[in-house]
Amino acid sequence: MPQYRIVTVDAFTKVAFKGNQAAVVAVPSDSPIDDKTMQAIAAEMNISETAFITPLMLQGPEEFQQSRVFGLRWFTPTCEVKLCGHATLAAAHALKYELGNEREKVYFETASGTLLVYSGLYNSYNMSLPVDPPAPMSVTDDVRTIVAGILGEYKSTVQVEISPSLRYMVVYDPEKTGEDIARLEPKLSPELVAAGKRENVIGVIATAKSSSHDFCSRFFAPWCGIDEDPVTGSAHTVLGPFWQERLGKKKFEAYQCSKRGGEVYVQTEFNDDGDVDIYGDAVTVVNGTINF
Repeated sequence: MPQYRIVTVDAFTKVAFKGNQAAVVAVPSDSPIDDKTMQAIAAEMNISETAFITPLMLQGPEEFQQSRVFGLRWFTPTCEVKLCGHATLAAAHALKYELGNEREKVYFETASGTLLVYSGLYNSYNMSLPVDPPAPMSVTDDVRTIVAGILGEYKSTVQVEISPSLRYMVVYDPEKTGEDIARLEPKLSPELVAAGKRENVIGVIATAKSSSHDFCSRFFAPWCGIDEDPVTGSAHTVLGPFWQERLGKKKFEAYQCSKRGGEVYVQTEFNDDGDVDIYGDAVTVVNGTINF
C-alpha cells in the first residue's frame, strides 16, 4: 500500500485554527501520483486546498532536503486550480519545518509559471505571485444576479471588475464598511452559480476599506467547490492593483474577514516579471502519512 508524508498547515496566521488550511502531500520523484488519485486525496481531505510537491532535478533519499526546485499542483475537493497562494505558503512551510529543507529560497514550477518563495524569520514567508489587475466589467443581468447574491442587493453605485487571468470578480460598494463585509451572508443559489458559469467567473471577492487595515475582503468560489475560502493569497494578486489605484500606495496590510480570518501583507512594487509580493505566516497543525 503506497504511503506518503502529509502535513496540514494553517496559512496566513501565527496561531493554529486561524487563517486558511492546506494539506501538503510530499510526492517523491520516483513515486508519482496520478491525477485521479490526487483529486481523490483532495476530496478526502475536504479542505480548501490540497497541494502536491515533487522535487525536480534531484533524486534520492535527500531530495526533499536538498532540492531548491519543486513541482507544485493545487486541488480543491472538486477540481485542480491554476493558482493558490495559501497552499503555496503552506508548501514552503512544510518543506522548511517538516521535511528539513534549509534553502532560503525555493522555486515552485506550477500552472501559473515559476513561483519564488523566500523564508523569513520564524514562520514568515514572502511569495512572488503573478499580478492579475482587474478591469471594469460590463454589467449584465448575470452580473447583477451575482452581485445581489453576494451583497444582498444590486445598486448602480457598486463597482464590478474582473481579473483576466484568474477570472476573479471584484465587487466593491463604496458605501460598505469592513464591518459590513464581515457581516455578509451571501446566498450562493443555483441561479448565482449558473450566472457565474455564463460569465466565466471562478471566484468573487467582496472588498471594502477597513478601519484596522488598509482593506479587507472575503472570497467566494462555489464554482470550485468552495463556498467561502477563509484566506486567499491569490485574491490579493487582484486586490493589490485594485486598491493601489484607489489608495495611491503600493504596500498594504490586508485582512480577510472570514470566520477564521487572516492577515495578508501585499506589495505591488512589481519586478521585471510583473509579480506582486505576498507576505504571511504559517503554522503546522497535523503531521502524518496518507495510505491508499
